[in-house]
Amino acid sequence: MNKQQLYTFGGALLASTALAGAANALTWARVNNADGNGFTFSTTPFSIANTLFSTTASTANAVTITPSSLRVGASFSNLYTVATAANTRFSVEITPTGGAFSTGTAALNNANFLIQLSGQTTFTATVSASSICASAIGFGTQFVIDGCTAAATTGNADRSVNLGGLVFSGVTFTNASGLATVGGSISLTGRIYNTATGGNFEAAATGNVITSAAPIATAFVTPANTTVSATSTPTAFTSLSSSNIGTSTLTMDLVTVTITGTTALRTDLTTYANGTNEASSATVTVTSALLSSGAVANLHVVVGSGAAPATNATVANFSGGSATFQIASAALATSFRVRVAFNGTSAIPQVSAGTASIAFGLNASAQAPASASGTTAATNQGGFRAELNSFNSSTNLPYSSYMRIHNNGAVAGTVTITVRNDDHASGAMLGSSFTTAAIQPNSTMQLSAAEIEGTATSTKLPSGGANIPTASRLGSYTVSIAGPIVGYAQHILFDGQNVADLSAFRNGGVTSNNAAP
Repeated sequence: MNKQQLYTFGGALLASTALAGAANALTWARVNNADGNGFTFSTTPFSIANTLFSTTASTANAVTITPSSLRVGASFSNLYTVATAANTRFSVEITPTGGAFSTGTAALNNANFLIQLSGQTTFTATVSASSICASAIGFGTQFVIDGCTAAATTGNADRSVNLGGLVFSGVTFTNASGLATVGGSISLTGRIYNTATGGNFEAAATGNVITSAAPIATAFVTPANTTVSATSTPTAFTSLSSSNIGTSTLTMDLVTVTITGTTALRTDLTTYANGTNEASSATVTVTSALLSSGAVANLHVVVGSGAAPATNATVANFSGGSATFQIASAALATSFRVRVAFNGTSAIPQVSAGTASIAFGLNASAQAPASASGTTAATNQGGFRAELNSFNSSTNLPYSSYMRIHNNGAVAGTVTITVRNDDHASGAMLGSSFTTAAIQPNSTMQLSAAEIEGTATSTKLPSGGANIPTASRLGSYTVSIAGPIVGYAQHILFDGQNVADLSAFRNGGVTSNNAAP
C-alpha cells in the first residue's frame, strides 16, 4: 500500500478489510530536515558511543538521551486526509525496547504529524498533535497519542491536508543499559488503530532507532621489517642497511598506532564522540626482544607527522624488553609512532616481531574505550651467501668433500644450507634445507658430505642435515649457504693423504645484504 492510495476511516470496508491488520506498514526512522524545505526519512539508526554508558546497569540506566532537534519519527503507509478520514478518530501507540521514555516525553506538544499538501510528494510541514488529538499518555514503556482526527486540520479548505508521518521534537530515553555494549540498541514498535474500536489501521515491525558503537577505531600498523647491515664499520651489524623510515641507518619505527573517530554520537545525538573527549589518556606498551639489546640508545613516541619525539624513554626504562608510554588525550585524535634509535656501536640483533597494546584512561565517559593490540616490526641481519659446486657426495670416492664455514664477524649466527643435484640437466633440490648450530665469531664449522646428506649424525646440525634419499647420494652436489654472519666458505678435498682447496670454484662469501651469488 503506498501513499497515493486513500482510504475512508469511517466506512465499513475500510475498517474491516482494507486497513485492518495491515502488517508491518508503519516504519520507524530518523527524520531529517536539513534545509528546512522538506522532511526525509532514514532507516539507518543513530549511532551512539557505548562509552557514555557505564557497565554498571543502574548507572547506565540513569543516562538520558536527549536529541537536540527533530530526530525520531515514523512514516505511515497511508495518508490520512481531511476529505477521506473525516470524523474518524485514530490513535498512535509507540513501545520502546532496550530503553524507556523518560519523564516529560508524554507531553503532547512534543509530537508533530508530518503533513503533505495535495499535489505534493514530500512532507513540507508539520502540525502539532495537540491541535488534532485529545491527549497523550506516557507510561515510560509506552507512549500513546490518543483520539486524533484529520478533520481538525482546517484552514486549508482549498487544498487537502494529508497526514503521513510522525516526528518527535522532545522524545528522550533512559534505562538503556544495553547500550553499554557495542551493538546494543533501542528500538520502537507500535501501531495506528481506531480509537473507538481498537482495530488496527497500521501495525509496525520493530525498527532500531539508536545503536551503540565504539566512539573510536584503533588500528595498529606494523611497519616493514628492517635489515641490519653485515658490513657496518668498524663493527658488523651496528647500523641498518634497510630502515623503515627513509634513509635512516640508526633509527626505525617499531609500530604505528592510528586513532580515528567513528560516526558514534554523544547523548544529544548531534555531537560526535572521539578519542580526545572519550579518554583521559592512553597507555601504550611495547614488548620486543630488540629492547633488551645493548644496541638501543633510546625509545620515543612521535606524534602525527612531526619528526620531533613527544615522549622519551631511557635505556633503564626498557632494558627488560618492554616499555610503557603515557599518551595525553590531546594526541588521541591523530596517529603516533613508537620509534627506536640505535647507538651505532653495539651489534643490532635479529629479532622476530614483538607485541604492542594500548589501554585508554577514563575521561568524562562512563567507561573507557576498548583496548587494542598489534605487532611490532622485526629485524633481519644481512649476511653472506656462498655456493660450492662440484661437491662430492659421500659415495663419490676417493676424494671426499668438506665444507668449511668461517665467521669473521663480531656476532654469532647460524647459516642455512641447501643441496642441489649438480648435473647441468637437473639442478633439483635434494632433501630439504637445514640450519646449522650457531657459529661463533672468529670460528669455523667444518661439515663432511655425509653430515650434510644426513648419512652421519652431527651435533653441529640440530635439524639432522638435508636427509637426502639414499638413492640420490651419488655424484656431485651444488651446495648453497646463506646466513646472518660475516664470513666465507671453503670447499676442501681430502683423500686421506692429500688436501686440495677448491675455494676458487665457489662464489666467495658475498657480504652485501642483498647480492645474489
